[in-house]
Amino acid sequence: ANKDLDEARELVDPSGLTVESSILDPTFAAAGEVAVLRTTGGFSNTDHVVNITGDARRDRIDELKRSYQRRIRSSQPEERGDHRWDKRKVPGERRRRIVRQKDSPEAPPEPPSTGYILFVSQMTTKIRNDRPNEQHQQTKVIKEIVNIWKYGMEDIDRQYYNEFSREAREEYHKLHQEFRATGRYQPSRRFEKLQGVGPWVRSRWEEKNNLEREMSTYETVLFPPRPPKLDEAYEKRRVEGIEKRKLRQKAEAAKKRRIGEGGGEEHLVAGDADDEALVLESGADENNDAATSTSVDDEDDVVAQPTQVVEL
Repeated sequence: ANKDLDEARELVDPSGLTVESSILDPTFAAAGEVAVLRTTGGFSNTDHVVNITGDARRDRIDELKRSYQRRIRSSQPEERGDHRWDKRKVPGERRRRIVRQKDSPEAPPEPPSTGYILFVSQMTTKIRNDRPNEQHQQTKVIKEIVNIWKYGMEDIDRQYYNEFSREAREEYHKLHQEFRATGRYQPSRRFEKLQGVGPWVRSRWEEKNNLEREMSTYETVLFPPRPPKLDEAYEKRRVEGIEKRKLRQKAEAAKKRRIGEGGGEEHLVAGDADDEALVLESGADENNDAATSTSVDDEDDVVAQPTQVVEL
């Protein structure tokens, strides 16, 4: 690397360019990982090149121009083009605009920022696997997980997740730096997402805790939004809700039309009265549905079985 640096310096010195930046990141060499080119500092591949003319005033102006151009680009993340989206445009599907380089699909995945978030993701996967025939309600599940984290775990178990998160974040920063400098990265050999889409776990079997080993035996970590037996009732409520919204919008449009035609005074027409009657009837149905759903939720609370917590 030093030989290449000396050769590069001989080539660029006559043209007034500089390569006075570290070629290798010492932390990567110390860790035995693949060396990462750092002439860019992990940012733009061209902005780091500065043409030094020897004229202090002119060099200062060029530096200010370069800084101004960077600020302009950072303030306009809405740059057009397919490369600014997480996937190509497909009719009927939603896509997300990429405003940060680390949000790119090719970027290394970002692990949880704390051990608690990591534990929540793992326990949520376990609970969903243990309760396949129950309606999943994340707010109630979170309360159970919080109680386990506070009162059902030893300090050494919480320390395991905190160290897991800290080590995974440190490695992520190295991978992200490699990605920004070269456009690619080597996947981690210590941490991974379970089955590629699930919660973060350690890769080596001997380093996993009991919960991670149990999750490794699951057939899948992608669960349906609700049990199959509730799909029919859900679809019925969804269709009814769409029809009620259409009736409500129609009645509101008719009311605005009556006010406009009456010069500010509302005049009821026979057809509009029928629409308002339908809206009132749909509102009563919504109240009945809410009462019914509340009673059903209460029954679910009664029959729901507590989760068995595995030994960590």
